[in-house]
Amino acid sequence: MADVYDFIVIGGGPAGMTAAGRAGERGKSVILLEKNAHPGKKLLLCASGRCNVTNTASFAAFFDAYEKAGPFMRPSLGIFSPEKLRSFLYSYGVETIEESKGRVYPKSQKAESVLDALLSYLRIHRITIKKNSRIVCVKEKNKQVIGVETEDGFIAGRNVLIATGGLSYPSTGSTGDGYTLASSLGHTICKTYPAIIAFETEEAWVKQAQGTPIKNAQITACRQGRKIAQHFGEALFTHYGISGPAILSISKRIMENHGNGAVRISIDFKPDMSPGELTTQLVKKINTNGGKAIKTCLTYFVPEKLSPLLLNICGIDEKKKASQITTKERKKILDQLKGLSLTLSSHRPVEEAIITGGGIDLDEVESRTMESKLIKGLYLAGEVLDVDGPTGGFNLQAAFSTGYLAGNSVL
Repeated sequence: MADVYDFIVIGGGPAGMTAAGRAGERGKSVILLEKNAHPGKKLLLCASGRCNVTNTASFAAFFDAYEKAGPFMRPSLGIFSPEKLRSFLYSYGVETIEESKGRVYPKSQKAESVLDALLSYLRIHRITIKKNSRIVCVKEKNKQVIGVETEDGFIAGRNVLIATGGLSYPSTGSTGDGYTLASSLGHTICKTYPAIIAFETEEAWVKQAQGTPIKNAQITACRQGRKIAQHFGEALFTHYGISGPAILSISKRIMENHGNGAVRISIDFKPDMSPGELTTQLVKKINTNGGKAIKTCLTYFVPEKLSPLLLNICGIDEKKKASQITTKERKKILDQLKGLSLTLSSHRPVEEAIITGGGIDLDEVESRTMESKLIKGLYLAGEVLDVDGPTGGFNLQAAFSTGYLAGNSVL
């Protein structure tokens, strides 16, 4: 082990491993400190183990996805773009494929292949990895990093990277350590919150629909009658409320408005049909199936499990014959098909969040290097920063890009 490392990396996630590998590739002496028994624990959970590494969206779309953090992300995306990430993975034997909405996955459909590539990167460039290593504090002298104090003793280093992740999935080691370390060195921590999260609902009946997916629906979120977000896609009823890609995609907007009055979501099961067109289709099904229970007609428009639940909301007996449905009752059914309403009572625990919003204030970090503006030799990358994007590979790309830039910048 070196007497004084050029670079001490705290955190063995995608940002930390990429930073360590890039610095080692440049000839720097590097040690990576990981609190778990193995690096990449959280990476293995990404996209249910399939690992959505990035997206094929344009640069402009990436900057828009990061919203206020877009300008900050420009230098890191410029030096390690989605294309360069895919090329890097390919050079380590990981072919990637594009799926719906530009999402990019390893062809193997296994996160292990991405982790293996990163570990090979570290091995080839002789990165020292110290596992089960817990950090006490980052040491500085005269606003210059001098090393890291661990539970096992002091490690001297000219530069230190904090890449410990956020608060989501604490079982993987993301327990907010980086916020504490950065804060102790004078950094401001913007309020953290679950940025991609599912929601509990006031309506208890959703429990009966647990596990029922809704496909090709338009989900609209409103507060006090004002639309705050909208997304087309898939949702999923759960025992506590509602989740699924469409809900997760608008969850940040909902979180920003939660606490300022009740947020309600409206589900349009047939967004491709106007109310008039849907009425025509509904009447057609009722006429064709007049002798059958009305719940049978509804299965043409919603999943079978939902049919009796929607009728119950309408106050209609599910066994009532289709031919006996009145114009008023048909209007009630139509209203539910075009706008089933749910009231969101609370978000799920932050521990279940896919990504944490908030984090280290970007005004205190140099975007061209990822170095702290407060402490020389201190670098910050990944989810610990106040950067987050929607689902679809944007957050992993941010981790890879900021990590690579940090490793490319250390002197």
